[in-house]
Order: sequence, then C-alpha cells, then structure tokens
Amino acid sequence: MRTMKRAAAVALSVVMLMTSGVSAKAAVTDAQPAKSSSEAVEKWAKQIGSTYETMTDLKVVGDYIYLAENANKRVVRLDKETGDIVAQHKFSGDGEQDYYADIAYGDGKVYVEYTNHKIEAFDAKTLTPVWISETADDSIASKLTYKDKKLYFGTGAFGNSGSFYVLDTTDEDPSSENEEKSIQKIITSTTGSFYWKKGIDIGNYIIVSDRAGNVTSIDANTQKAVDTFSVNDTFSGGITYDKTTGTIYFVAGTNNLYGVKVNEDGTFGQSEHVQVYKTGFVSMTPEVYDGKVYLSGTVGNPYTDPGYAAVVDVTTNPYTVNCVIDDVLAKYAQCEFLISKADNSVQAYFTINDQEKGGIYSIKDSTGNGDYKIENIYAPQDDEDNNIYRKQYCMRDVCVDENGTMYYGNDAGYVFAVGKKSSSDPVKPTQPTTTETKPTTTTQTKPTTSVKPITKTQTSTRSVKLTWKKNKSAKGYVIYAKAGKGKYKKLTTVGKTTKKTVTVKSETSYKFKVKPYKYTKKKGKKVKKYYKAYAAKAKYGSKTVKVTYKNVKGYTSYRIDMKVGNGSYKKVLTSKKTGTLTLTYTQKKAKVGKSYKFRLVGIKTVNGKSVEKTIK
Repeated sequence: MRTMKRAAAVALSVVMLMTSGVSAKAAVTDAQPAKSSSEAVEKWAKQIGSTYETMTDLKVVGDYIYLAENANKRVVRLDKETGDIVAQHKFSGDGEQDYYADIAYGDGKVYVEYTNHKIEAFDAKTLTPVWISETADDSIASKLTYKDKKLYFGTGAFGNSGSFYVLDTTDEDPSSENEEKSIQKIITSTTGSFYWKKGIDIGNYIIVSDRAGNVTSIDANTQKAVDTFSVNDTFSGGITYDKTTGTIYFVAGTNNLYGVKVNEDGTFGQSEHVQVYKTGFVSMTPEVYDGKVYLSGTVGNPYTDPGYAAVVDVTTNPYTVNCVIDDVLAKYAQCEFLISKADNSVQAYFTINDQEKGGIYSIKDSTGNGDYKIENIYAPQDDEDNNIYRKQYCMRDVCVDENGTMYYGNDAGYVFAVGKKSSSDPVKPTQPTTTETKPTTTTQTKPTTSVKPITKTQTSTRSVKLTWKKNKSAKGYVIYAKAGKGKYKKLTTVGKTTKKTVTVKSETSYKFKVKPYKYTKKKGKKVKKYYKAYAAKAKYGSKTVKVTYKNVKGYTSYRIDMKVGNGSYKKVLTSKKTGTLTLTYTQKKAKVGKSYKFRLVGIKTVNGKSVEKTIK
C-alpha cells in the first residue's frame, strides 16, 4: 500500500509541475461562460445537502466536483457532467461544520475543516480518510489555502481573537486512516479573528488578514511572519493580488478599497485607497484584472437593503471609481468574483445572498466605452406543485470549467451546472480555468445544445419578524419553524441578537421557537451546550407573489396579465425584447387570503394584423 501511494504521489507531482501554469490566477479565466440569460441553460441541478444546512464551496477537479455538506456529515464527489454522486464518505468522529466551513484540494487529497478544531484529509480518488489534524485553539473558521504540500488555515468563529496555522499535507503513515497530523501556529491575533479569511499565495509569501484590519505577510519557506500592515478598520472580506503590479487589493471599513504594494522581500510598501460607496460595507473578495478592480457591497443593512456592484480603475492616482450600480441587485455578493477575459472582452460573474433572487449575475462593459450593465445570468426556480424548492440564499463562489460550464451551490443544498445553449470549442489546456488540476488526463466533451419548453413558476411568501426573550448566558440561538401540524425544522442560526426577519410560504400557519446555546469545554474541547427551547413572537409582514416564465420565445412582444380572486385579468407587465427571455413579475403587498393567477400572452403581427395568444 505504501509503495502504491508513493507512486501516485510522484505521478501527481509530475502532472502538477507540467501544468503549473494552468491556474496562475484561478478567478481569472480564458473560458467563456454564458454571456447572457438568453444564452444560459441549466444542465442539471441536484440537491446534495438540505435547506439551511452547511454546504461548502465547490472544487472542480478534472471530471469531478468535490464538496462537503453537514446535513449528512459527509464529503462528496460528483460527476460534473451529470451531478450524480460517484463517491462519498462520512466525517470522522464528532466532525461537523458550521456555515463558514470550507474545503480545499491539493496533493491528491481533499481537505475538510470542522468546528471541533480539526481538519481531515480524504484521498481524492476513493474519499477514504488519510489523516486528521491535532486540535487547534478554536473552530477552524477560515478559508483553506493549499500550496506546495502545505495547508494554511485560521481559527476564531466567534469572539475577537484567533490564530493562523500551517500543516504538512504529506501522508506519513499510509497504513492508517486516522493518523494525527501536527499543526504549526504562525501568528495569533488578540483583536480580530480569522473568520472567513483566506491566505493568498503570491509566490514566496502568503498574505492573510484578521477581521480587525491587520494584514500579515508570511514567508512560505520559513513559515514566519515578515511584515504587518494595519488599516485600523473592520475588514470582513478577502484579498486579491495583481501579479503585474505586485499589489494586493481589499475593501475595509465603509467601502474603502485599499491597494497595498508588496515588495520582493515580502514587506509592505506604498498604499492607496478610495471610498467606493458612502454607506454599508463589503464582505466579499474583489477581483482585479487589467488595471480594474471589480467588487460588490451592501448599501446599508445587509439583511434589508439592496447591494451594489462597482468597477474601480486602479491605474490612476488617485483611484477612479468608474461605475457604481446600486439599483439592480436585491442583496450584495459575499463570494469571490470570477473574471472571464475570453473573446477580447471582460465579464465578471458572481452570486448574491438573497433568498428569492439569488443566482448568477454578471457585470460587463456592454459597449466598450465604460457603459457597465448588470444581468441576472441564471436564477434557480421552484416547483411548488412537486414540493421542490431550489431558491435560497447564496454566499458561494462560481466555478467554471474549460468548456465554459459554471458550477455553484446555494443554501437549499443544491448544486447547479449552467452551460451555454450553443456549443463552442473548449479552451486549450494551458489556459486558466477555475478548476483544479487532475492527476490524469481525460477527453473533454463539448456541451450539448439544449432547447427547453416555456416553464412557469409561481411563489407566494410573507416576511416574518421574529423576536424573543434574551438569554443572558447565550452566545447564539438556533431558530426553528413548524408549518401547520408538521414538525419543527431548523431555519437558521444567529448570534446574540434577539430578532430576525425570515421568509415563509404564505397561506400557511407557522409557529416559531428558539434554542439558546453557549460554548463550554468538554475534555479540553470547545463544544456547544444548548438550553431549553422557548417560543418566539412572530409579526407577519405583507404578502409577496411572484411569477416567472423561462425560455420565452417565438413572439415579437409579450404581456403578463394578473387576476386577483374572482376578478378579471389585468395587464401588469409588457416586454418587447426578442430572443429567448426570462420574464418575471412581482406583486408586493398582495392581499392575504386572496388568490393570484397569471397568464403569459404572446403578440405578433400576421398579415398586417396584431394577433395575441395565451402561451401559459
């Protein structure tokens, strides 16, 4: 067994060396995803986890997709062409994940982080366990960074302190599945944790920050801190790096975009910054390409206010905010932007964290003259008749393979594959994609052209403001809901707050309760201790009814009519757009107890006369 595993490791090392230029910057790609909603087509959608249970970002490696999900406490490998599960394995021991959990790939292994302060490695081919780390000082709460048989990670899910670690990924005892790996602490922060932070590989150094705005450069050879730069402001998002200028970019405080030079010796040099928006904040990872930084933030309250997207020119002094679009996005992005530079154009792709309008969006210069536009490229649809609910919040990154197929997951536990309606040749293997390098080579197939019938989905929801009595000892609360005579099901987990607004189906009675918890130590480990659950008060908001028609085509214009109760149909929306469309109408402040029906009417001219037909 030892000989076979060493041979596989050597083979992997050869492939990694031969293809080390494949993903010089994983979030910038030559692959061309769907450029618009009319070009996008859903290849498949599979529910791998469950609603409101943690599911990590995806790692696309060759023909497969890797992820970890907490509903079934397992690591999973999917066939990227079908979405089918081809391998899976349970987490070891008391391993579990919270919503900030991450996954990484490298050295022929998949790495999964746990709230029990440990990281577990699984063999990428078989998903059998390889080793598990010794215990860190807190929950592993950062993004994971793999570099040259080293894995970097940080701690501090709650509170204002944490540590940043490194471990050697080598399997030193191939005969054991539970070999304990030692970890090395590099730095400790007493003012900010490493919650949702990621170490950025810039060659000889790893750059990481805590949430208090302290940015540290770490020598990747000695694993020692080289220099620290502080912005003295809250810093919730991630860092991106521009190799051409040797500059890192991030957003801290009230939407302040910083650019900090990193010298050849790993020390920090000159810094510049510009305020992109006067209210709100950013918690995503921006992306830089060709002298421009792409980012998204909230204009105010992240739970109630819309988001914005912006493009900043960082070649000027001072930086120039080229555009800010704050009237399109229902909420803000919390992912890392994906940049496609195919066809001599630049288009940035991202998801937004909204329950109803979450999906893939893009921002691009539609004319080449700075006329930036945002478009919803793909949006999941519910099928209420069959109790299929795919819409949900989404903080996850968009991945793309060499064929331009995009992959991402959301809080409904679904994984989506979004391709293009017209086939195109794959990019050359030496061009960057957001997939990882696979140990063996395979023949890639082209996406097939798919023509779908017109579909209609209709949802009816109400917002509910929940409040509850404070437990002075609690560090957080788990919120549960019960529909009708059903059983209580977990909705979400919050911190020390005593209020939360949620969205539920209308025309259904609900009861809500909260279960407080605190942290305690058990056998030297930090674990959750739950208090007895008690009722939460619910204040219902207005009803919202939404209808969406997809794959609409064949007419010169369209009209959506709405009928309330026993009334007659009335026009509520018209469109003269052509091509394959997605048409959506939302009726806000709808009347509770009233039924709402919709119809889609197609209009075209036949022999000089306008002819209408009810399509659906």
